[in-house]
Parts: sequence; structure tokens; C-alpha cells
Amino acid sequence: MARKDAKNAPKKAPQKRRAPKARSKPASVAVSEEVLTQEMAAEESPGIDAATSGQMVLPENLDFSAATELRGLLLARRGAPLAVDAGQVRRTGMQAVQILLAAAKTWQADGQSYAVTNPASEFLDTIALVGLSREHLLIEGFSR
Repeated sequence: MARKDAKNAPKKAPQKRRAPKARSKPASVAVSEEVLTQEMAAEESPGIDAATSGQMVLPENLDFSAATELRGLLLARRGAPLAVDAGQVRRTGMQAVQILLAAAKTWQADGQSYAVTNPASEFLDTIALVGLSREHLLIEGFSR
């Protein structure tokens, strides 16, 4: 009898999928976008020193979403000398470490100048914790 009841039961209409809610961007991504906007403006301004336009400032929090943004920013800079300022970094995820390691190797393979400068102590602690040396990421200087 259960089969007869199932055949006679009214069919359910398919449910409509709801559009995903718009999410606000994490602060780390907002900082990266702000830095990128400033850098783009500096590149368009006449008389900007090449060393200044070849800099990128990392955000305080290098989590997964910031790592994704970092990857795109680095790809856009490929083929030119680059100094990556890590002085503001307080928290670093493994994805960001992997991206920075790949960037160091890529810039070396391309024969371009690349360095992570002014690293915060928290950034250096994370690098040491995962078993990497300063040389792996081409780190210069020290920030306290």
C-alpha cells in the first residue's frame, strides 16, 4: 500500500535556488586593493622612481583570501623587478607562504630582481616554523 500512496501523492515543485548573498570583502583584501590602487596611480604619475613603482606592501593578515589576491597581484607584476614589503604582516597562512616561495623562484628563473623586505618578526616566525629559511623567500632586512 505504501507504493500506491507514493504514486498518488502530489509531486513537489522544484525549489528555486537563491542567489548567494553578497559578502563584504575581508579587511586584508581591502588593504591589498588599496595598495594596488595606490601603486597603479604611482605608475601612471610622471617622475616616479622605478624602485618605488616596483614595490608591493603585504597586508597585516595573509589568510587564504589574501593569498588569492596576492597571487593575482604578483602575476600582474611578473617580468619586472619587485620588492615585497612584509613589515605589516602579523599573521601568515601556508597558502601565502607557498605563493611567496613560488614568486621568489619565478623571479629568479626570469632573471629579475625580487626581494621580501622589512619582514615583521611574526612573518619570520611563521617562515621558521614551516622549516624555510630567509633565503628560500629571498628575505632582506628585519622589522621589529
